[in-house]
Parts: sequence; structure tokens; C-alpha cells
Amino acid sequence: MEGSGSGHRAYGVVSGKGYNSNQRRYWNGAGSPESAPNVMGKDAETKRKKRIAKYKVYAVEGQVKATFRKGFRWIKNKCSQILHRY
Repeated sequence: MEGSGSGHRAYGVVSGKGYNSNQRRYWNGAGSPESAPNVMGKDAETKRKKRIAKYKVYAVEGQVKATFRKGFRWIKNKCSQILHRY
């Protein structure tokens, strides 16, 4: 019996007006269209680039922290030299 209460969803390609023509949209039969699985790998490439950018930000943060530590250490040593008259 294939009635309305069977619980099966029909999937089909829906033309997306207003969307990029290269982007396919799939309709799950119940709500709004869902994004199609990315076959070309553009999404994976974007994620990789974002991940690498985050690594670079972390590296720069580490360099800035190290510079501040060295600067404070230098100030501390100079003040110590002045007080103890080295």
C-alpha cells in the first residue's frame, strides 16, 4: 500500500531560481530544499583553506605572546641591573 501514511519521502531535483546555476538543490518532499552533496569537492577545499588560515592565526598569536614575554623579561632584567648596579 502506498498511501500518504507510508512514511516514505520522495527525492527529486528542483530547479533553484535565484541560486547559482551550477548549484543543485534537492527537495526532501517535506520542507525546504536541502543542499545537494558536493560532488566536485569545492566545499572540502574551502574548509581546508579556512583550517589552514586558522593555523596561521594561531602561529602569529604565539609569536606575539613570545615577543611580549621577551620584552617583559628584558625590562625586568634592565630594572634589576639598575637597582643592583651591575
